[in-house]
Amino acid sequence: MFEQLFNKDAARELSKRLARIEKQQRMILRMLQQQRWASSDLYASEADRQAYGVHSQGGEDGLLLHLLSAVGAPRKSFVEIGIQDGLECNTANLAFHFGWRGVMFEGGEAYARAARKNLSRCRGVRVKQAFVTAENVNALFDETGADREADVFSLDIDGNDYWIWKALEDFRPRVAVVEYNPFFGAEAAVSIPYDPGFVYRSDRPRGYFGASLQAFVKLGASKGYALAGGSSQVSNAFFVRRELLKEPLREVEAGAVFLPSHRRHETPELMDALARLPRVEV
Repeated sequence: MFEQLFNKDAARELSKRLARIEKQQRMILRMLQQQRWASSDLYASEADRQAYGVHSQGGEDGLLLHLLSAVGAPRKSFVEIGIQDGLECNTANLAFHFGWRGVMFEGGEAYARAARKNLSRCRGVRVKQAFVTAENVNALFDETGADREADVFSLDIDGNDYWIWKALEDFRPRVAVVEYNPFFGAEAAVSIPYDPGFVYRSDRPRGYFGASLQAFVKLGASKGYALAGGSSQVSNAFFVRRELLKEPLREVEAGAVFLPSHRRHETPELMDALARLPRVEV
C-alpha cells in the first residue's frame, strides 16, 4: 500500500519508523505486564523476561493471566488450534514472554510456515501444519506430543470448533478458550452440522461457522468445565475445570458473557441467508 502512495525509499523508511513505534509500544506493554505478574508463578524457569509485547486479539492475554493466577499453571504448557502466523493468538504471549512450551496447529500452509519462522526463538514450541478434524485430532495430539494435561487450550478455526472439542479424548486442560458464533444468538445451543471439509466463507456467507455460546457451555459442562468469563471485544469464552474454581473466580451465566455481533454486520440480507442454512441442536 505504501508503494502506491510514496516512492519505494520513502515507503521503506515509513515502514521502519512504524515498526520502531510498534516496538516501543510493545516494550511498554511488556514492562507493565512484568510489573503486574512478576511475583506470580506463571513464568517458566527459562523464560526470556526481556521480550516485549502482547499478542492476543481482544485482551485475552490479560484474561488468561488472571485465570491462571487463580487456578495455577504447574505444567507451563499449552495447545492451540488455529493460530494463523502465530503472532496474534491466545497462547503467543505465553510462548514469547513466559517461556511456556506447547503445540500449535494451523491448517494454512503459508500461515504455518510464517508461524514457524515467527516462533523459532521459542524453545519447546512446535508448530504443526494440519487441517484438524474430529477424525484426526486425537491422532495429531499423539503425533506431536501435545500435553493432555496442558494448562491452556485454545480453539479458534471458524468451523468445526464444537465437534473438535467434543471429539478430544483424555484431554484435561486447566483453562479452555473457544470462539463462539454470536450470529447464532445467546439462547440456542446450536452448531453448524459436522463437515470435515468445512472452510469458512468458501461458499457460504460470513457469520456461518462454529457454534453458539450455549452449545459450548453445554459441551464444557459435559467435560467438567464451568464458564468463567469472556472477552469484551471478541466472542471468546473462557472455561475452567470445575474442581479448580475458587475465589476470586466463580461460574458465570452465559448471558453475562455473550457479546452480540456488531449491528452493522447484521443486515437483513445476511440474517435471512444465515436463517436458511442448516444448524443442529446439541
